[in-house]
Amino acid sequence: MTRFLQKLAPHVRPAPLAALLSRWSGLDRRRFVDTGQGRFWINPVSDLGTSLLSGEYEPAMRRVLEQYLRPGGTFVDLGANEGYFSVIASRLVGPEGSVVAVEPQSRLQTVIQRNLVENGCFNVQVFQCLLSGRAGTAKIALSSDMNTGGSSLFPAARYRLPQEELRTLTLDDFFSKLRVGHCDLMKVDIEGAEWDVFMNSADVLRSGRLRNIVLEIHDSILAARGLDGAVLHQHMLAQGYTADKELGPWVYRRLP
Repeated sequence: MTRFLQKLAPHVRPAPLAALLSRWSGLDRRRFVDTGQGRFWINPVSDLGTSLLSGEYEPAMRRVLEQYLRPGGTFVDLGANEGYFSVIASRLVGPEGSVVAVEPQSRLQTVIQRNLVENGCFNVQVFQCLLSGRAGTAKIALSSDMNTGGSSLFPAARYRLPQEELRTLTLDDFFSKLRVGHCDLMKVDIEGAEWDVFMNSADVLRSGRLRNIVLEIHDSILAARGLDGAVLHQHMLAQGYTADKELGPWVYRRLP
């Protein structure tokens, strides 16, 4: 019965019902799992958990990290979720490099820390804040535990989601606080807030401090807001970047 429920739970809709089923049956109890990329404390019926148990999570993104990160490099993980890519980046940049993991959700802070400690990632700083188009506060809608990475300032769900109020920073302000000279690669997966962040970050973009950006453009979320992802793409090019999708996601490279 447990095995049947474990296979069933990820397919139950709506997602809050799936989370309730998983919690009632005990399927969502976190446990460590060994993978080719490290050892992770996962919810075995979540999107991340089922991917890691059955194979690999977002291999195209991993390939981008492997191509652009070298020992001594700097990586910023904007939308770190449970810290999976921060762990991979930590290994790639080594002890002389640095990783900055940015994740707003309070419920994931312990998860991130456990994954970092379990993998010996002592070159990672974790920041709990929201990146947006202005400094202040905002409420993020928290998606179910089945897919914590779906939490967003701009939820698409037709049902009411719990919210968490958090401080917001612009990308310019964030880099000022970090006092980082440059970033070799920034991974951005922030569920529709990418428009607000990059349309209001001209100083950092034009400074050349962000050398490479792997950017998930959430076209459906932007379209629901009356925005066009193609306009954001052109904006990035206008700031002095070139772009390719050779490895899967859009990678914006700073022109010399």
